[in-house]
Parts: sequence; structure tokens; C-alpha cells
Amino acid sequence: MRTLTFDEGVFDTGNGWVFRKIMNVTLPGLLLAAVLIALINTGLLNMESVPGAVLKLIGILTVVYIIPSVFAFPTVWFLSSGRTRLYRNSTIDLYKKKLVYHKVVSMTMSRPRYTVYSVTQLRTVEVTRRYYILHGAVTNETSGGNAGELKIPVAFENMHLIREMARYRK
Repeated sequence: MRTLTFDEGVFDTGNGWVFRKIMNVTLPGLLLAAVLIALINTGLLNMESVPGAVLKLIGILTVVYIIPSVFAFPTVWFLSSGRTRLYRNSTIDLYKKKLVYHKVVSMTMSRPRYTVYSVTQLRTVEVTRRYYILHGAVTNETSGGNAGELKIPVAFENMHLIREMARYRK
């Protein structure tokens, strides 16, 4: 048996690339907001000393970039940290002919609530940027349901081993 655990680097390039891109774009807006507040508080943006075109440019920049950045960065950071918190406690157990995915669906008071999926007769594995989509006999061990596919986020170390378990590779 081999256990795959969460890997921050794999998450950043796989499932979390959207979060990182948005944070990288909005971080300068957060810094510009701090500079703008400092300029306003020091009085350097008096109406008499600054040309009207510069004030108009600052106003447009504030409405178009700084205000959305102030709201977007914390929201995306919160969503990303919540997602990584769930993935950090999830694991994938690889057996010779079976895969067991211990998925954390929620965290309450630092106690995870798991849903356990087992995959046997793994036929194919589709690899996208965000997910490994497994096709085979998928059983939800927690509720007892059956399905034909399972999505596993690209956030775990050595995920290429899952692809090697499949009978047919794409």
C-alpha cells in the first residue's frame, strides 16, 4: 500500500492555479490602495497642487483596479486556504488493484468529516489541469452508492501512480 498526501506545489500548479493567478494580479492593487491612503492622509493630493488629469487618472485607477483588488484578494485567499485545508487532511491509498480516496468534505472544530470512495476495475484516467477523472467501479463507502467516475483534484504527491494503475491510458 502507498499513501498519497497533499503537496502544496502540486496544488499550486494543478487545482489552485486560478487562486494563485488572481492573488498575483490583485496584490499590487492592495499595495496601491495603501499608497493611495497614505497620500490622502498626508495631504499630497490637494486639489490645488495636483493637475486635474492626474486626479482623474487616480480616480479611474481606484474604481477600476484598486477597489476590486481590495475585495478580490481577501476573498480568493480565504477560498484558497479553505480548499487547501480540506485537501491537506485528505489522503489517497493505493493498493495493488484498488484505490481508496479519503475525501474531507468539511471541517468542524478541527475535526474532519470524511467521505470514503473506493475505485476498483480502474479502466481509464483522464488528466485535466484541475482533476484526475477516474473511470471504473466507484463505490461510496460512506453512503453505499455506486458511480462510474470519480474526480480527484490535482493536489497530491505522485499522482502519476494513479494514471499507471489504469488499464487503458489516454
